[in-house]
Amino acid sequence: MRPSKIARPSRLLRLEIENYELIERATLEFAAGFTACSGETGSGKSMLLGSLAFVLGERSSADVVRGGAPRAHVTLEVDANEALRARLADDGFELDDDEPAILWREMSSSGKSSARINGRLATAAQLRATGDALVEQIGQHEQQRLLSPAYQLDVLDAFAGPAAATRRAAVAAHVERVRALGAEVAARAGDAGRALAELEFARFAADEIGAAAPVPGEDDALRDRRDYLANVERISDTLRGAYEALAGGEGSAVETLGAASAALAGIGRYAPVLASLGDTLAALQSDATDAAVALARERELAEFDPAELERATARLDDLERLKRKYGGTLASVLAARERYASAIEAESTRDERDAELRAALATERAALAAEADALGALRTAAARELEAAAAAELTGLAMPAARFAVVLEPLDDVGPAGAERAHFALSANPGEPVRPIARAASGGELSRVLLALVASLAGRRDATALVFDEIDAGIGGAAAGAVGVRLGALARATQVVCVTHLAQIASWADRHYALRKKTRGGATVVELVLLDAKRDVLEEIARMLSGSVASAALEHAEALHREVGKEKARRVVRA
Repeated sequence: MRPSKIARPSRLLRLEIENYELIERATLEFAAGFTACSGETGSGKSMLLGSLAFVLGERSSADVVRGGAPRAHVTLEVDANEALRARLADDGFELDDDEPAILWREMSSSGKSSARINGRLATAAQLRATGDALVEQIGQHEQQRLLSPAYQLDVLDAFAGPAAATRRAAVAAHVERVRALGAEVAARAGDAGRALAELEFARFAADEIGAAAPVPGEDDALRDRRDYLANVERISDTLRGAYEALAGGEGSAVETLGAASAALAGIGRYAPVLASLGDTLAALQSDATDAAVALARERELAEFDPAELERATARLDDLERLKRKYGGTLASVLAARERYASAIEAESTRDERDAELRAALATERAALAAEADALGALRTAAARELEAAAAAELTGLAMPAARFAVVLEPLDDVGPAGAERAHFALSANPGEPVRPIARAASGGELSRVLLALVASLAGRRDATALVFDEIDAGIGGAAAGAVGVRLGALARATQVVCVTHLAQIASWADRHYALRKKTRGGATVVELVLLDAKRDVLEEIARMLSGSVASAALEHAEALHREVGKEKARRVVRA
């Protein structure tokens, strides 16, 4: 299993901090290789990494704002590779070819946070997503996570590479489908009795509604007809009176309008308005005549039919009963008929559907077993490789007799993460049995195991920078020197940022910053100082070695610096 080829990584360029905790103002320019930050206990090293986590979207509160300042803000400048540029462009944060990516975040003293990527408003979640592609942070929290079997399995899968990630995602998808299908099969089996009762009711209701055969809008039309028939005598009398008024003989509207129209016809030649009035009266006579004809026709139709009234009333009673039972409106009755018909049809194919579900469940279980077996095979092969790689790294980290093991234990049931759990085991010293690392490793040994795993994964990861926070916890002497050598070697392949209190580690840095805590105007501030002169570097290393810059300490610091320089040169020549 060979690590996949990784494209040009993105690179952290510059971190600018203002009013973050005790840091009033600071700028850190990252080396392409190894950047170290040192300082005495309480000097603000954790604040420095906190500011980086802040601009990468970590949850924060107004507590991060320096006392007395209105707001804190942090800016991170990044040389983005093609993959990150494409990702940012997809989220609406496009970059020109020669333009660095700029991540910016601000927190006000009132607790209001805002963020931007390349000058455009962004969310903390978008910052975190970008940060996940840029930085892997390894600290004491990571050491505690290393004791978790779930995290150990994640490390193993990361080492196994993209194929394992694909298989694991497939296993999770199959598990979800198996659970869903199993739940549906069980629910249908458990609901068989209820389904039968519901089927009987559906048949009864469908038959009842079907026998009535209601038509959309029928109830409104029947109600209108019933009201007409119930009032037909009154309607007939009114129609007769209206007809008599319009055309009933002498003095009717038609006769009067005719007389008026004829009178005006005789004088219409004397003025256009008189002719127009005559025409209007003639038109009114014509309309009145038409209306009288219509009234006569309606009167002839207005006959009382008690049988029709009884039929309309009975039909309305039937429809009202259906409406009360099936939803309150005729539309809901018709919808219920469709629903019950569908239920009857579905029940008629229940056995067929049950067979389909059982077949689909069997297919999914077989696919799950196949994917889980394939994932297990990848993990078994990766476990042996990881054991060898970690053991080699531990040898270089002053644990030459250490034995590292990856133990895979089968699970009773396949879960979303596969068919096995993993745990890391260690024998730190000759003659000791291999035991789970939680019981076998001291704090310093756990730090080195974590570093060994990080180094083993270095060729298989996409994150740009490795940020180490107190990776040297519990380490000293030869082990500290070995850790420094390993971090220096890692920095040749990827960016390394390390907060440390050990000279043996800081001496490998390509760029070294020191944090100094000072009092200014009655307030405590933290300053970040670039040690760009050799004398400054040696004095800082001397302080880290002995707490002073006395001659002996400086000589020791210079010897260490010189030895590291020779080793760096040898590595460059060998490369």
